[in-house]
Amino acid sequence: MSKKRKIVLAAGGALVLTVLVLINLRSNRGSRTEVQVATVERKDISKVITASGEIQPKRRVNVSARTIGKVTKLAVREGDRVKKGDFLLEIDAEPYESVVDQLTAAVRGAEASVELESAALKKAEYDFEHAQQLSQGGFVSETDLKSASSALDMARARAKSAQEGLLQARANLRKADHDLKEVRITAEMSGVITGLNVEEGESAIMGTINSAGTALLTISDLSEIEAEVRVDETEVVMIKTGQAALVRLDARPDTTFRGVVTEVGNSAIRSQAGLGQESVDFKVVVAITDSIPSVRPGLSASVDITVAEEKHVLGVPIQCLTVRDEARLRRERARGKKGEAADTASAEGEDEKPREIEGVFVVDKDVATFREVRVGIAGRSHFVVLSGLHEGEKVVSGPFKVIGEIKEGDRVKIKPERKRGS
Repeated sequence: MSKKRKIVLAAGGALVLTVLVLINLRSNRGSRTEVQVATVERKDISKVITASGEIQPKRRVNVSARTIGKVTKLAVREGDRVKKGDFLLEIDAEPYESVVDQLTAAVRGAEASVELESAALKKAEYDFEHAQQLSQGGFVSETDLKSASSALDMARARAKSAQEGLLQARANLRKADHDLKEVRITAEMSGVITGLNVEEGESAIMGTINSAGTALLTISDLSEIEAEVRVDETEVVMIKTGQAALVRLDARPDTTFRGVVTEVGNSAIRSQAGLGQESVDFKVVVAITDSIPSVRPGLSASVDITVAEEKHVLGVPIQCLTVRDEARLRRERARGKKGEAADTASAEGEDEKPREIEGVFVVDKDVATFREVRVGIAGRSHFVVLSGLHEGEKVVSGPFKVIGEIKEGDRVKIKPERKRGS
């Protein structure tokens, strides 16, 4: 093959390669990324904090034993309704009756002692008066008069001691009578027996200063129900009394009950969260204003507390919001205006601290453009837009991977828009 022919073939091959490259470039420039978009529109957006716990009656009484002994009578069962003053149970009264009998006898003995010492005192008073009269006539010595005076003093002391003994005996009897009455336990409030921890024949243990006694049963007023939940320390600062709430019960997953925050705890509840970390929560109480059919204390509950609300404001779906490096954006914009060479040129010599910008990709004429935005409160699915967007604009809302990878100026193909709540 001649040298001239080789040159021609080489030139032809290069031309074909150039054409293929150009075709490929045009093909790439014509490709579009498929995206989902959402319309920036006005809506009501609420900031909601969710916490879990359980429901409890606002008023409940744990009935404990005030005496020690065996339960001999039990008049109620769990679920029974009782009125204030109704008989509930009785503890074996025999030991206490025996004590009352003994102390009654002791009181009678003390009363007899008082009578005896009172008579002795009267005699001592008479003897002393008589000794004084005889002493004035010279018939009794000074020594005998002093003896009569000393006998009178001793009689007075014995009479006083007998009186104090009688008071002590009566006090002991009153305490024994009180203990005897305590074996019969009645309802301190009207309500429903929501807990029963004792049976006939079991022993009741009385509490002490440092140790609570056994709760024999619990009476609850089910007319007022509360949800007690634990809220993380990062969120409890946003909760205030009077805020509206919705309560859901695991037992009734398809129903919500309205409520209002009535208490925000000040004492931290600390617990181990795993891996040596400690979680810090605070108790929040929500009074449930709706009636709950067949309510039972202790049912698991979750509470949604509305801590902020914006009406008729611009909103953008939460997933639309992304973050971009400012320097990267400048390079992408420069590349779009001047070509690939600008990308390399702008990157060379750039030595500045990166600044991240929060924003969304706005779609206009099938082109995605990054727009910095400022957002407010976050609802369940939307942010409040404070600045950077206008009503009616389209923003990229998915897929999630695309939002993370899409670049300034990319051509896009729009999927049908999905409707979402706030």
